[in-house]
Amino acid sequence: MTGLIFAMRRVPQFLAALAFAVTAVVMTSPAPASAAPVTAPAKCPAFELSDAVKEPLVFHARVTGPGKATKKGGPVVYPVTVVKALKGVTGGSSLDVALNPGACQKKSLTANEDYYFFAQKKGDTILAAGSVPRVEEYTDKLQAEIAKEFPDVIAPEPQQVSFSEPASPEGQKLVEVAAPGVVLVVVGLLGLIIVMILGRRKSA
Repeated sequence: MTGLIFAMRRVPQFLAALAFAVTAVVMTSPAPASAAPVTAPAKCPAFELSDAVKEPLVFHARVTGPGKATKKGGPVVYPVTVVKALKGVTGGSSLDVALNPGACQKKSLTANEDYYFFAQKKGDTILAAGSVPRVEEYTDKLQAEIAKEFPDVIAPEPQQVSFSEPASPEGQKLVEVAAPGVVLVVVGLLGLIIVMILGRRKSA
C-alpha cells in the first residue's frame, strides 16, 4: 500500500516534467519558412543597341496617353504615335505597345515623351519588353548611335540655302555696278553665237 501511494505521488511530478519538455521543444523548433519576396536580380542586363536593333520592329515614337493594364499583374499597354519608322512599322501610324512588368524593365512610360522601341509582334500584340531592356528614352546620344545603325533611314537634313538682297548701302551699290556688266557679258555671248552660226552658213 505504501508503494502504491508513493507511485501516485510520482505521477504528477512526471506529468509536469513531460509538459515542460514538450514546451521546450515547441519553443526551440524553427518557424515555418515564409515565401521569399520577388526582387530584381543583383545585376540587370544592360541595354545593348547592337542587340536591340535585331528586333523586327524598331521605331522612335511618342507616348500619347497613360498606360492601361490588360489584367492584374499583366503587361501595361501604351498608345504611341510613330515619329520615325526604322524597321517593321509605318511612320505616323498609331500603335498600342505592351510593356511587360519585368524586374529589369521600365516600370512606366510618361505621356508626351519620346522613346525608342525595339519590339516584336506576338499575335495581335506589339511587345516592347522581354528578358532584356527594349525601351529607351530618346536622347541626342542615342539618336546619333541609331543613325549609325540605320544610315539610309536617318540621314542628315539638307541645309536650306537662301539668297537675299544686301542690307547695307555698299552692298546695294555693288549690285547696281555689277548688273550692267553682267548684261554686257550676256549680250556679248549671244552676239558671238550668232556670228558663229552665220559664219558656218556662209561656209556651207
